[in-house]
Amino acid sequence: MHIRRHIWNACWIGLFFLTALPAIALDPRYPLRHYGYQSWQTDDGLPQNTVHAVLQTRDGYLWFATEAGLVRFDGVQFAVFDKGNTPQLGSDLIYSLFEDKQAALWIGTSGGLTRLGNGQFKLFTTNEGLPANSIESVYQSRDGRLWALTTAGLGKYVDEHFLALPFSQGLSATSTMTETPDGLLWIGSGNNVLKIDSRRASILAIVNTGEQAQALTSDAQGRIWAGFHTGLKTIPSGGPPIAIHLPDALGSDITSLLSASDGHLWIGTTRGLGEYDGKSTRVITTQGGLPGSRISVLFEDRQHVIWAATDHGIARVFAGQVSALTPKQGLSSSQALAFYEDREGSLWMGTESGGVSVLRDRKFTTYTSQDGLADDVIRSVYQQRNGTVLVGTNGGGVNKYVNGQFSSFSIANGLSSNVALAMTDDASGDVWIGTPDGLNRVSGNHATVFTSADGLADDFVRSLYIDRDGALWIGTRRGLSQYRNGTFTTYAATDGLGSDLVGAILQDRDGSLWIGTLGGLTHFENDKFLNDTTQQGLSSNVITALYQDLDGTLWIGTSGGGLNARKGSHFIRFPIARTHLPQDIYGILEDADGYLWLGSSKGIFRVNKKQLNEMAAGSLDSITPDVFGTADGMRIRECSSGGHPAAWKTKDGALWFATLRGVTTVDPARMPVNRVPPLVAMEQVLVDDTAIQAQSAAEIAPGHTRFAFQYAGLSFVAPQKVRFRYKLDGFDRDWVDAGTRRVAYYTNIPPGRHTFRVMARNNDGVWSEQAAAFSFRLRPHFYQTYWFYLLLAASALLLAYEAYRWRVHSVESRFSAVLAERNRIAREIHDTLAQGFVAVSVQLEVVSRLLRSSTDAAREHLEQARTLTRECLAEARSSIWNLRSQGAAQNDLAAALTHAAERITATSDVKTRVQVSGTFRPIDARVEAELLRIGQEAITNIVRHAQAEHADVTLLFQEKLLRMTIKDDGRGFEGNLDDYKRNGHFGLAGMRERAEQIGARFQVTGTKDKGTEIQIEVSI
Repeated sequence: MHIRRHIWNACWIGLFFLTALPAIALDPRYPLRHYGYQSWQTDDGLPQNTVHAVLQTRDGYLWFATEAGLVRFDGVQFAVFDKGNTPQLGSDLIYSLFEDKQAALWIGTSGGLTRLGNGQFKLFTTNEGLPANSIESVYQSRDGRLWALTTAGLGKYVDEHFLALPFSQGLSATSTMTETPDGLLWIGSGNNVLKIDSRRASILAIVNTGEQAQALTSDAQGRIWAGFHTGLKTIPSGGPPIAIHLPDALGSDITSLLSASDGHLWIGTTRGLGEYDGKSTRVITTQGGLPGSRISVLFEDRQHVIWAATDHGIARVFAGQVSALTPKQGLSSSQALAFYEDREGSLWMGTESGGVSVLRDRKFTTYTSQDGLADDVIRSVYQQRNGTVLVGTNGGGVNKYVNGQFSSFSIANGLSSNVALAMTDDASGDVWIGTPDGLNRVSGNHATVFTSADGLADDFVRSLYIDRDGALWIGTRRGLSQYRNGTFTTYAATDGLGSDLVGAILQDRDGSLWIGTLGGLTHFENDKFLNDTTQQGLSSNVITALYQDLDGTLWIGTSGGGLNARKGSHFIRFPIARTHLPQDIYGILEDADGYLWLGSSKGIFRVNKKQLNEMAAGSLDSITPDVFGTADGMRIRECSSGGHPAAWKTKDGALWFATLRGVTTVDPARMPVNRVPPLVAMEQVLVDDTAIQAQSAAEIAPGHTRFAFQYAGLSFVAPQKVRFRYKLDGFDRDWVDAGTRRVAYYTNIPPGRHTFRVMARNNDGVWSEQAAAFSFRLRPHFYQTYWFYLLLAASALLLAYEAYRWRVHSVESRFSAVLAERNRIAREIHDTLAQGFVAVSVQLEVVSRLLRSSTDAAREHLEQARTLTRECLAEARSSIWNLRSQGAAQNDLAAALTHAAERITATSDVKTRVQVSGTFRPIDARVEAELLRIGQEAITNIVRHAQAEHADVTLLFQEKLLRMTIKDDGRGFEGNLDDYKRNGHFGLAGMRERAEQIGARFQVTGTKDKGTEIQIEVSI
């Protein structure tokens, strides 16, 4: 078995914690049964039950070397690394573990040396320079050089490979390396002890010891001690070994050596344990308390306590006292292979076939039937005036606790029942015991029983109390009895008690009596009962516990209503939702620091009385009490015993509570407090149920919505009480209280850079100093990028601009339409009404001239004027509704032009001719109407302005084109259109606009005194 080689490994790694932390270790003042013991085996997740080494790395994880792989433990779950999932392991058979100064973990196996650093495993074998693949242990010298002890010799680590220093006799499982203050290394090989220069990796001296060293160590003075089968020897720097005489009782077969911090040398042999102070040797054997004779491992903890692994259990040596823990007392294995003290002071043990075990300091010590109690269900607890603690059980009578031992007083000794519900004692030293079958007075070893036949209210006695006058008050199911001077006096509900069912009884400082009943809190003063209930301010009428402090405040425990207090004449309720206190309270005690301790069905609660008073005054809104349970040493958290008193404070300040599985006690002044901030680690990150590495920043593709962050709080004193809080930067506004949950779930995390942070709080409320963090970037979809948002913004601006342009265009279009309509009406008026009215005016002028000379001629011209007037009206209607003129509606374009020309030139000397060329065919009505208006305007202009004799209108029909030409022989055209327009002549401008309306080409040419030609070409 590989045992001794792990001793110095554990000590060396422990130096880191010794220098980094205060002296936190198991309190040696407590007996071994006080410590919390727990073991883990294959049923709990270990791959195999033989553990050769235990180590805690600086990140807080515990590592176990088994014969079926490497195991990492976070206090709750095991992670197993073997050849199957980690090919870089040389073998599943792990012999040793070592963490170097760079925080890399070295794993010694039977098939090579593996290094774990930065989350990566790397295997070193003979291919990388090792003398052999079977690794016994690893050592790092003070100068930082790393050495591998193999079966064929030493390997010195240099730049990712090893320099071999082979030994002819090799190394064995018992070979260990030690270092003297001058930096020289010593190691046993075969029948020699070798002195080695660490810097040069060379052998300086070979000391022949004549036999193989089974143990090797050095002390603070630089002396080398070697243990052999034949005894103990010291090896001087330049001479042969010197034998040290050992007592015969210790024997000569040395199996282990330990150089303690006080300079003493501890010697383990096959017959016991020796302590050598340089002059004499103290021998400890099984007769002195060792559980076994053969010592295999020695270890010194931070409190300078010596621990020894024997073949039948482990032993602790402190201040000359030896105590043992064996399989009979719950140890999982009789043989421990390795000891290790973690950063919180707990002691871990790797065992042979028993898995891994731990001893923890506990706040509570619980005594059960295994410690001598007659029964595990405890009803009441009380300390006599002489200091003896009485424990009332449910079936074993009354148990007396004296000098660490229990003795029972039961029916066999005269008790009326083995169920002890209540206990007290009087000034004479007599003990009074209440049972379901009567009241017992115990004087010495004699018991006297009182029942209802003697005047007791009822045989079922629930509580007892002796007041300052010496009177005994007895609470029963049928009332309250007082025993004074040999006489019972009984009070019932008819006398003013809140109920006949009486529980807790307490005398006030003013001498009055408080009685807890099923129907309220009754105050007995001046021979009168006054009962208070919920109507007076209590939160419940069922009173279960009473306690009065030095300030006179009466603290009241209820069933269903939690904690109440009475200050003066007023009751104060403490809401459960704000105080987080239990609703059922069975015992109330106060320690020297002003804390109230409450026994309940949900554990023992500790609350600061100052905070309660501040809450009562309205200056504090909520309270978070401390809660203790099985993780703190209780075997069960339920303290609902049903007896009185259910809790008691002894004279030494210890608090005792009756539970349903033993009596538990705590000393608030000596209670261990875990002040070590827990380390916290990210274990795994799941993205849509796919695991990714949690050690470094990650880039995550877009589209992932479900995230799970798994973390661990690396506090091993009470892992189940470790609480967490976490925060996702950029998502959570504040820290999220996760309770004891070890995973955080998120959905719909927005794209971007995020950091998940988590902190842990240990069992005593100390938070980790630094949060564990995992940073990642969730890449966005294209539509989640800033560029897309900018594009959206630009598109929105463009859309707004286009909407603006459309609006402007719409307004302009409407304005243009109105303007066009106005122009059209103006043209129509000019081309129709104006021309018509001119013709009418001409006819009327003729009429006025002819009236004197020829009435018939005048009548004829008057009739023409009337005809023209009707035509003007028709033209006006057609213009208003943008319809074709009457002429256009009834005739084709040529006919309409002919009719218009005849009408316009009727009173002038202009001769008009309309000609059609090409193949005539119908054209669009709108085009035809506009051409007609242009023709009318042109002929009107000829008549009014051209002074012409002839006017020709020609319509030329081509395949896709119609050309209309209007030509006269008048005085011609001078100037340009704008000049005419500025002078108030809109005829030509109107014709051009009409041509544009139908997409026609409009052209005017003229020569002075040679006439004017207007040409319009339009597609048909």
